[in-house]
Amino acid sequence: MPRALVTGCNGFVGRALTARLIAGGYEVWGADRAGSDDFAGTKCLAGDLADADFVNEVVTAARPECVVHLAAQSSVRRSFDEPAATLRDTTLPALHLLEVVRNGGVGARILLVGSADEYGTVDASELPLAETAPTRPESPYALAKVIQNQTARLYARLYQTDVVLTRSFNHTGPGQRDAFVLSNFAKQVAAIKAGRRDATLQVGNLDVRRDFLDVRDVCDAYVTLMQRGRSGETYNVCSGRSYRIGDLLDQLCAIAGTRVKIEVDAARLRPVDMTELRGDPSKIREHTGWTAKRPINETLRALLEYWEGQA
Repeated sequence: MPRALVTGCNGFVGRALTARLIAGGYEVWGADRAGSDDFAGTKCLAGDLADADFVNEVVTAARPECVVHLAAQSSVRRSFDEPAATLRDTTLPALHLLEVVRNGGVGARILLVGSADEYGTVDASELPLAETAPTRPESPYALAKVIQNQTARLYARLYQTDVVLTRSFNHTGPGQRDAFVLSNFAKQVAAIKAGRRDATLQVGNLDVRRDFLDVRDVCDAYVTLMQRGRSGETYNVCSGRSYRIGDLLDQLCAIAGTRVKIEVDAARLRPVDMTELRGDPSKIREHTGWTAKRPINETLRALLEYWEGQA
């Protein structure tokens, strides 16, 4: 039975990926700031991954064949308020993992999860974005992910560390926190449908377009990259299609059968917001065979049902 270590195992993607790995026959260990007993047969160690000693303890205990590194400060909006903490909590854990694997004799493959925000603001003529596009980070979050990517590529070149990298585009699904746009909308729509609040829905910028994936497709991509991705390479994890945020909100309302009044909340607007972000999935498809499978309306329905069940 292959053994995997998932950092950030208590997060949105961490929980979904842990379940996916167990279903795929993996023995799963986890690391997070809080331990977890949610999944039978897993052991999640609690600690700060920015602490090199803790990372060494986790890798030594788990002796994984592969590591999926998800742990990081995941909110772009929050990163503007907490730039130093965002840089610390994203770059140090990745560096410590690379060092432990390099120095500890653990022959683990590391999958480091990055973000499409690394590309920054792009012109429409540059879309869809391939992995060869320049990175132009415009938030502390994006900057931290760029540093993570460049550090890992250096380790792959200098020390032959077996590391595969992603630039993952937006993803959503059941279990996502309401700090993220579609999950937040689904939570509000579910409350309106249930009569727990009035029909005024608080929104940010509805005109931006984003390339969205279902979290289950993302987990399939990460497992596939662990198995068939090429060391030292960066892969877009994306659908290749972008959606206007306002149109997705309309779909959520249609699924719920509700009518809402839209009210723009200035606090939900970002200092920098790209008009459109859409990736090119050709490389991951050609190298591994992975493609996104779940239609967006299926994802939105599952997200709404999740929040209806939280009442």
